[in-house]
Amino acid sequence: MLKKILSLYMVLFPLVLFSQHITDTIHIKEITVHGERIFKKENAGVKITRIDSMVMQDKITVSLSELLSQNTTVFIKDHGRGALATASFRGTAPSHTQVYWNGLTINSPMLGMTDFSLIPSFIVDNMQLEHGSASLGTGSGGLGGSIAIENMPAWNNRFNVSYRQSVGSYDSFGEFFQFGIGNRKFQSKTRIYADDSHNDYQYVNKAIIERPLMKNDNADFHKKGLLQEFYYRLTEKNILSLKAWAQVSDRSLPSVMSYEGDDRSNKNEQQDSTLKVVFDWNSYFKYFKIDAKTGVDIQNTNYSLSNFIHGVGMFPAINSSGKSFAWNSHVGIESAVVNRLSWKTSFDVVNYNVHSFEAVDQVGYDKVRTDLSAFGGIYYQATNWMNLSFMLRDQIIERNLSPLMFNVGASVQPFAKKEFILKANVSRNYHFPSLNDLYWQPGGNPDLIEEESKTVESSVFYQLHTNSFRCEQELTSYYSDITNWIIWLPSFQGYWQPFNLKKVKSYGIEYHLKLIQEIYDFEFQLHGNYAYTKSLNFGDRLFLGDGSYGKQLPFLPLHSGNILFSASYKGFYLRFQNNSYGERFTLSSNQIGVSDDSEEIGASVSTSRLNWYYPYYMNNLTLGKELKFKSLSMGLDFKVNNLFNEEYRSVLGRYMPRRNYEVLLKIAFAQ
Repeated sequence: MLKKILSLYMVLFPLVLFSQHITDTIHIKEITVHGERIFKKENAGVKITRIDSMVMQDKITVSLSELLSQNTTVFIKDHGRGALATASFRGTAPSHTQVYWNGLTINSPMLGMTDFSLIPSFIVDNMQLEHGSASLGTGSGGLGGSIAIENMPAWNNRFNVSYRQSVGSYDSFGEFFQFGIGNRKFQSKTRIYADDSHNDYQYVNKAIIERPLMKNDNADFHKKGLLQEFYYRLTEKNILSLKAWAQVSDRSLPSVMSYEGDDRSNKNEQQDSTLKVVFDWNSYFKYFKIDAKTGVDIQNTNYSLSNFIHGVGMFPAINSSGKSFAWNSHVGIESAVVNRLSWKTSFDVVNYNVHSFEAVDQVGYDKVRTDLSAFGGIYYQATNWMNLSFMLRDQIIERNLSPLMFNVGASVQPFAKKEFILKANVSRNYHFPSLNDLYWQPGGNPDLIEEESKTVESSVFYQLHTNSFRCEQELTSYYSDITNWIIWLPSFQGYWQPFNLKKVKSYGIEYHLKLIQEIYDFEFQLHGNYAYTKSLNFGDRLFLGDGSYGKQLPFLPLHSGNILFSASYKGFYLRFQNNSYGERFTLSSNQIGVSDDSEEIGASVSTSRLNWYYPYYMNNLTLGKELKFKSLSMGLDFKVNNLFNEEYRSVLGRYMPRRNYEVLLKIAFAQ
């Protein structure tokens, strides 16, 4: 049972103000935005997706992994409830998705990626996805794209407090408390949260001949955190902010399905803790804006595995720890001297100090690395119907100068009175190896070179809105040629080692749809996303007849999509969520084996197909009611997850939960 949580303080902060000649680049969340300027020269040729505020509120108690998988075209490789969840953006690797929190990169310097199961949606005010080359404007390495998480102030807030409590199946409890106070000069906001679950759902283990009914033992997870924000106006044109996010989590890791022993006799767990702090200063002048920030990101991880041996007791097999300290500094300048032309430039320094150690084998590494990055962008409104952009970025990592990264983009609005836009861009991007790729003991390869991506992209955007109806659609196609792809393979020394072997061709289409219709007191919303993702291996053949050549990368579905339907009437609302994933392969050769005397998940045949995941369709339903009494509002949600009780797996050896339930109580007071 979770302990009750309380606290004080709160707030958010604006990164943007309006200056006479500077365009505001921060977008305040709204459920419907009429008259929003979408034909902007700063976004010429690129695709940027912002998560709708209704969706954010509906998913406020879940992790970012669930939010992304259910409402975007990003594919999340999920190892189970509370377990590791990584992102594949346009068929690329998890390390090819760069994640930023209030402008600071938070990817693990050791692994190069982010575990999205550890990021609660509750701490997010605004989030945008920068697809492909759009990520160059924020940083390098996002061969697939980047995800920017922002916290922002509400300067009109005087006092507010809210509390949410969720109770769900498998002894799952969540508590989320928020308190804010302030005025036009100062704002403070505090968020405290806790998320716990025994996670002991039952499943039929079809990996064992007897097919026993088993519990998902040793799979509990616990997460607690605090986010504190302060915002202060020195003057109307000088704004300071300080944000601090601390979190600790502890999760047990169950054995794979094929393990026939007592999982409770083993101790397999991981602890993660983090502290992220960023200080930001924004100053606005007549013709330009200066943004300066500095911050730290401290990440600690400890993974341990102990096995029970009769006569000996618990015997440690693995005790691995990783500690990283990252110091970030950023200075950026924006200018718009004339209406049709603007430019941006920025300089970033990130210093990493990493300690990795495995206590059982007594191996590890210590490394200090400094990354320097410079960016320049020019944005030009050539005519009333054409915008152009040109971005350059270069980077120095460990005194090695990267090749020049660039993006050239164009947007055309052929019809002056219609929000119909054609976009295209050409780009080149690079991703440097992670510290584990280079220095992990044993196996790190210091001779690795950076991965390179060359991409072409085009899209069509259309928007139509009236007083009661809004339609938004975007169709994007892309093609990426990625060389020197890093892959870990068994080496002749007896351990795994990374090599620059793969060449991957990734291409596909992305489709986004948003419909909002108001009829009297009714409001209907439909949000949909679809992705066709072809990601093929054309790297060096490892041996004669290598079956992986020209095949789809493992675990990536060719087809994926999601739909969210919402209907509301006088405080009542119904929301239906559908997620669909096509077939996936677990072998790089895409070969499918057959095992007799078994039944495949979802298949109506008497044999089981091995090394292959059957397509599955996940459905969730939410029923809710909200009551408002002047400054007080109360709400109650009843959620049914996996509505049709589907049996499915996301990764090898991990059955996911069947139909389960959740009740969410919401209370809020604001003045």
